[in-house]
Amino acid sequence: MNSSQLRHAGPINLHRLVAGEAGLTLVELIAGLGISVFVLAFVGTAVFQFYKVTGWGNDRMLLAANLQTAQIWLGRDAVQANSFTPGTSPVYGTLSIPTGGGPIQLQYSYDSAAHTLVRTDASGSQIVARDIANESDVSFSPSGQQLDVSLTSTRGSLTDTSDLSFALRVP
Repeated sequence: MNSSQLRHAGPINLHRLVAGEAGLTLVELIAGLGISVFVLAFVGTAVFQFYKVTGWGNDRMLLAANLQTAQIWLGRDAVQANSFTPGTSPVYGTLSIPTGGGPIQLQYSYDSAAHTLVRTDASGSQIVARDIANESDVSFSPSGQQLDVSLTSTRGSLTDTSDLSFALRVP
C-alpha cells in the first residue's frame, strides 16, 4: 500500500479485531510465557553455575598457591638450617642457619589478625602462607635432623593440607 491508499483505507475495522482475526489467544500467551520462563530459568542457572564454579576454581587455585609458597619458603630454610628449636604459642619455632658471621635465626609464628604463617628474621617479617584459619592448622615436629611440618589452608568452604618432611643440615 502506498500513502494515498492508506489515507483512503478508512477507519480500522474493530469488528475484525474482536472477531479473532488479529492478536493472541490466552493459550498462545500462556505457552509463550511458559517457554520464556523456561529459557530464562535455564540461562539464569547457567550464569549462576558459571560464577559459582569460577569462584570455586579461584579458591582452589589460591589454596594450592598458598601451600606451594609455604613449601618453597620452608624447604629453602630447612635445608640450610642445622637445628630447629620449638617455640611457645604463637611461635612455632626457630630454625638456625649457620653462617661465617654467626647463625641466622628464622622464627616461624602465627599471626592471628591476618590468619597467616609468618617468617621473621633480622631484616623483618615475610608472609609464608595465607588463609591459615587457626594456630593449630600449622604444626612443626622436629625429630633429630628431620623436621615435619603440616599446613592446613582454608578458603571459604575449601580446605587443603600439605604434610612436608625436611632433612636439616648435619652440623
